[in-house]
Amino acid sequence: MKRFFRFSANPTTQTGLSLIELMIALLLGTLLTVGLVQVFTSNSQSFRHNEAAARSAESGRIAADILSRAIRNAGFFGCFPVNGITNSLDSTDGEYDEVRHGFVTLGVSATETGGYTERPGSSIAGTGFINVTGVRRPGAIVKLGADLTATNDIQLEDSDEDGVDDPGSLVVNDLAYITNCEMGDIFQISELTTSGNDITLKADDSAGADGNPGNDLSGNIPLACTSVGSCLSTVYAQGTEIFEPYSEAYFIGTAADGGRSLFMRQADGTDIELVAGVEDMSVRFGEGTVAAGVQFWRAASAVVNWDDVLAVEVSLLIASPNDNVMDSTQTYCFPGWEDCVTDTSKLTTAGDQRMYRVYTFSNTLRNPF
Repeated sequence: MKRFFRFSANPTTQTGLSLIELMIALLLGTLLTVGLVQVFTSNSQSFRHNEAAARSAESGRIAADILSRAIRNAGFFGCFPVNGITNSLDSTDGEYDEVRHGFVTLGVSATETGGYTERPGSSIAGTGFINVTGVRRPGAIVKLGADLTATNDIQLEDSDEDGVDDPGSLVVNDLAYITNCEMGDIFQISELTTSGNDITLKADDSAGADGNPGNDLSGNIPLACTSVGSCLSTVYAQGTEIFEPYSEAYFIGTAADGGRSLFMRQADGTDIELVAGVEDMSVRFGEGTVAAGVQFWRAASAVVNWDDVLAVEVSLLIASPNDNVMDSTQTYCFPGWEDCVTDTSKLTTAGDQRMYRVYTFSNTLRNPF
């Protein structure tokens, strides 16, 4: 059966959308889409901004904590005061490095290019650095198990009473430091032998391995020493503690991704990346007296007497990892102790649109020179 459809000829009956209605619908849809895009873009930018602020704050806090601990512990050599420290490392050996093996109490920092032998070779020119030395426990309390008098065989003590002598983390070729709070000796472990539960260290004049200077005991003639060159500089009684000396430099270097980071150079010359995003570091030193406190803040090159240095102030410039975080280039005041309000010429304009933050802190030296 055939069916026939009749279309209404009444012009008032709607049978579709007019062109005007279609254009209005497209306009409303476009406005809604633009609004949604703006909301998404705003939220995305807000997220990027908050992430950059959080990453910058995290990097600043971690870097400040690491440097603060290093500065506070600088110059600690087991006891205070120690009348004299004998460095028995062989300064004539080709592997001897004055900065890493000389153990100056606290190095210097610089914002100028070159001029300091303490500057690590991989540091970025124009950035500051600081070199600190001291001693720490080698992961355990390591003590003499017998008097050390006429020999360089150092018998260790069972400090944790488990029946086994404890050398901590000390191994052959490590540097060690022994002190009785009157005198101290820095030496290199040339042998570490185990006999049953007994562990013995030895310090002799044999040459060290690559990167290690070995010892030179030829000038040590303590009482009861059987022969010249076979003893440390003084007699040490049972129970004397043995530490691990260190010489560490903190500096700004280039990371693997091409950015800048805070690095640490260890005593063996190895560079370790610590905190990413640290663009620059500036250091100055507070001179004064114990009674009056810090009276002058000076750059390393202007320090009059290092024995009068009581504190260290550090300013760090931190940058977010991602660019285009800020709506425009940022202006910042670095180092943080500059008066950029009075003298706006000291302000620096960033060369990109990353977020920059300046963290400045000071630490009193617990072990002054």
